Amino acid sequence: METAADYLEIEASLASKSLVLLYCSQPACNVCKSLLPKVEDMMKEYPKASSLYVDLEDIQDFAGRHTVFSIPTILFFAEGKEQFRLVRTFGLNELSEKIDRIYKHF
Repeated sequence: METAADYLEIEASLASKSLVLLYCSQPACNVCKSLLPKVEDMMKEYPKASSLYVDLEDIQDFAGRHTVFSIPTILFFAEGKEQFRLVRTFGLNELSEKIDRIYKHF
């Protein structure tokens, strides 16, 4: 999973790619650190989807523009539009099921 350098990179990715998963976190979040490699492994099952790590300490304006108030938060976009978000307490099965429903159309 690539790390987004700034807000413009995130917006460019959303505009240019059909399916995008954004993993929003901060370095101090231990739950986020343990979940990230699992999400990265799971995303290998979806080669048509790209994924970006958003460090909310580095890109603070992202949180305000996309109403991200808790971490970890996963946002999934299709054709530049948010399809779903999972916040704080969610399982990988739930994430996979939600991606599957959208992914099969692309």
